[in-house]
Amino acid sequence: MEKKLYTTTQAAKIFGVTPRTIQMWADSHLIEVTKTLGGHRRITAKEIERLAIQLGKKLPQNTETALTTEAAVGKEVLDGVVRIILVDDDKDLLKLYQMQIDSWQTPRTQVFLASDGYEALLQIGAIKPEIVITDLKMPRMDGSHMIKCIQQNPDMAHCQIVVVTGLNKDEIYHQYELPDNVVVEEKPIPFARIQRLVNDYIASK
Repeated sequence: MEKKLYTTTQAAKIFGVTPRTIQMWADSHLIEVTKTLGGHRRITAKEIERLAIQLGKKLPQNTETALTTEAAVGKEVLDGVVRIILVDDDKDLLKLYQMQIDSWQTPRTQVFLASDGYEALLQIGAIKPEIVITDLKMPRMDGSHMIKCIQQNPDMAHCQIVVVTGLNKDEIYHQYELPDNVVVEEKPIPFARIQRLVNDYIASK
């Protein structure tokens, strides 16, 4: 029996993301693709199901029907707000970030959480955040690799990336290669500076 294969466009429709995001996931080995003799990417139904399980999402019975972006990321994605994704493998730290940002009472922000670069990229493709705040040292995919993937995606050209790490500048220089336009802050988290960055971004829109 012939296996059902999906194009990147069809897969993008199923997960509520763009075809370029599916290509980015494939390049980052987040999703396994095969190539036709003509060089076109194809994704098996089994791989679609595997990724849905990985994301904790329920596929529609008819996978030709698109998932909404809300289904793709597990919450409603609001319009007209600055979307911020926080990426850190320390769950307590993510909670601290969330509490601090909520305390700012900035009505035009929406926060998403991810525990590593892998999980973050899957969400980023769906929500297209304006600001990414990330650690560097994380399991599965570190912050440096994730940043490289983000900046290779033209759909994310608008995104401001902030690295908050326990490493000092010498350690960062010798262990990671970060683009010049990435803001780097050392832990403990400088919440006042992050708040100013968020407010400046909102004011510029």
